[in-house]
Amino acid sequence: MARLVLHVLGILLICVPTFALAQEALAQKVVLEDGWEYRWGDSPRLPDGTVLWIIDADAPELWQTMSGIGNPPGRNDQNNLWMRHRIPEGNWHQPVLFVSSLNLIGEAYVHGDRIYQHGQLNDNGTGSFAGWTWHAIPLPTGSADEYLYLRLYSTYKDIGLWGKVMVMEKAEVLPMIIADTRADLLVSALCMVIAGLAGLLILASPQQWRLASIGLFALATSIMVIAESDASQLLLARPLLWDYLAAASYFSLPVAMALMLEHWFPQCRHWLLHSIWVAHLAYMFAAVGLAMLGLASLTMAFPVFDVLLLISLTLIGLILFRRHRTFDTDQWLVILSYVAFAIVLITDMLVAHGLVHWYSVPVNLGALVFALVIVLISLRFYARSQRELHHLNSFLEREVEIRTQALETHAERERERATLLAIEHNKSQELAHLIDCLQSIGALESALQRTVDAMPDLLHPLHGAFYRLDPQTGCLKLDAVWPEHHQAPHTLETPLPSYESLADHLRPGSMTRHQSPSRNYSRLTNEDGGASQYWLLPLDIPRANQQFQRLGVLYLVPHENQHWRTAHSDRTLQFIEMGIGRLSLVLSSISLQEELATMSYQDGLTGLHNRRYFDELMAHEAAIAIRKRSPLSLAIIDIDHFKQFNDRHGHAAGDSVLCSVSRMLSNSFRDIDVVCRLGGEEFVVLLPGAQADDALQRISRMTRALSESAFRYGEASLGTVSVSCGIASYPANTNDPHALLLLADKALYRAKAEGRARITIASHDDAPS
Repeated sequence: MARLVLHVLGILLICVPTFALAQEALAQKVVLEDGWEYRWGDSPRLPDGTVLWIIDADAPELWQTMSGIGNPPGRNDQNNLWMRHRIPEGNWHQPVLFVSSLNLIGEAYVHGDRIYQHGQLNDNGTGSFAGWTWHAIPLPTGSADEYLYLRLYSTYKDIGLWGKVMVMEKAEVLPMIIADTRADLLVSALCMVIAGLAGLLILASPQQWRLASIGLFALATSIMVIAESDASQLLLARPLLWDYLAAASYFSLPVAMALMLEHWFPQCRHWLLHSIWVAHLAYMFAAVGLAMLGLASLTMAFPVFDVLLLISLTLIGLILFRRHRTFDTDQWLVILSYVAFAIVLITDMLVAHGLVHWYSVPVNLGALVFALVIVLISLRFYARSQRELHHLNSFLEREVEIRTQALETHAERERERATLLAIEHNKSQELAHLIDCLQSIGALESALQRTVDAMPDLLHPLHGAFYRLDPQTGCLKLDAVWPEHHQAPHTLETPLPSYESLADHLRPGSMTRHQSPSRNYSRLTNEDGGASQYWLLPLDIPRANQQFQRLGVLYLVPHENQHWRTAHSDRTLQFIEMGIGRLSLVLSSISLQEELATMSYQDGLTGLHNRRYFDELMAHEAAIAIRKRSPLSLAIIDIDHFKQFNDRHGHAAGDSVLCSVSRMLSNSFRDIDVVCRLGGEEFVVLLPGAQADDALQRISRMTRALSESAFRYGEASLGTVSVSCGIASYPANTNDPHALLLLADKALYRAKAEGRARITIASHDDAPS
């Protein structure tokens, strides 16, 4: 909008020298307000496109004389109108017919030729609204005393011409428009300045909502004045766009006026007053929006708005009249300015609807005066408020001086509290970050080490240490200390309560402020009875059956010269204990996940890896063997006649034998060899990098040791057991290491078929075809 004001001012500066010429040229203008003739309907056309009514110009009985320049009698729902007038003689170089506006679209003809067009008329003589604007219709040379025909179409209540209608020089049009619109441009610029100042004051003091309604009114007035001014087409030749802007700003004026009343008359705040500006706001969006979408006519929105505005002004007057005895001087001044502006609006409506003879109603000047009066009243109100505020400030300053000392003491306590809260907030964020890091760690030991590494930063500025439990001695041994120069005991022998006992102390309601002796486990004085102290806090994680596993003990030494003041020591200790509780839950979750992962890959009876682990390992080792072209062997071992063994000695004895065989298998192979239990009495051994002969030698040693072992279960002798084994090797037996399990199984089947208690190596015949 600021750029628009600059454009307007530039046009004014450029065209100032032409104002005098425009005044001198007025004598050469011929006004055509009388002598027009008209015909209702649209003219038919000959096959060659010639307009019949223009050819038949000498049929006087078909044309009727009209009074004025618009709305001839006998319309009877007609939307097409033809008008004509003889072009007057004059000494013009470039004559034009200047028309302030026409309703709504039309064409101009001279000598049977179309010389001008506004909007687009189709073959049926209809078209869409193209906007209200002024027209400078060029007249052909030598057309004096010839008929000028106007073909018009309008669905509006008015049809015909509007405003000024005159023949003049083309060069005189621009100076005339500039001269006629100087006041409009000045009013628009002043209203824009008022709107800008109101916006700046609102930004500086958001409580000045009275200024918001004034700024809205001034902004709407500025846009409306420039949009309805003839100078708008000099800035941007888009009449329909300017009409939309004019409609939106004109329709929003009652919104701003009602908002001003709500703020100026708090005793008159009524649901009806609120509903008035809401209804006008809704009408503005609905009318403009539907018109832009082509669902309604913008021209018909103005008469409907005028009716709505008259109703709103009447209702506002009734609301104000009911409370008129409560008004002060400022409110009466506001009412007088409202009444004056309402009279201007109503007069403009009467002129627009033809109830009063046309003349230019200074709506723009009335809006400017109204805005200026409201601004002056607001400034008067503001000045009085400032005086009252000054007296109030003086009183408050005296009160502040009386209470300063008490407030300073309170402020000191609040600063200490704010410092503690800031530290707690930062420590909470660091703890949350540590917990997020721990979530991605799958091993308890790694998570605990990560926690210990973070303790110096997390517990700063406290000095401290962390102790881990030595399973051999049962003592707590020093694991970490901070800072490096801090002297901490190498071991701790002080008995500590379990995490469960600590949790009891942390439950809400279990301890009051004066029950600190119950926390002696964490607040231990030195042997010399001095005031210095240290805190011991166990880090335990819950286990099954309500048991707890101690991971370590935290040793902390609070210092009085740090931010951790003695007055806040109880709160500090409670905050640390809550943090340890959160870490305990996270570490417990990691421990549980670690145990679940171990259980998912481990056979519960023998402790060997299970079938799931073998499947994943087999896929991994097969891929490595293919990539590195390295040998890979696999052996399946089955205990012979194990079902009969269980039937004879019982399943408990059979489980004992399975565990013993598992231990022998685990001790018979290399560290890189993996023994798994496939299920029941069947085992599998995966030997990376081993040929079939290597596997045969290792399994042979194991079977010899097994044959020499006598098993016992309790006091009963179980005797010996034998095993059958099938071996397959890559690449000796197959080109696909994934087929080793199938080949070894076939070799095992042959070993059993040949009498059991033997080892069979897969042959090429076992390979899948």
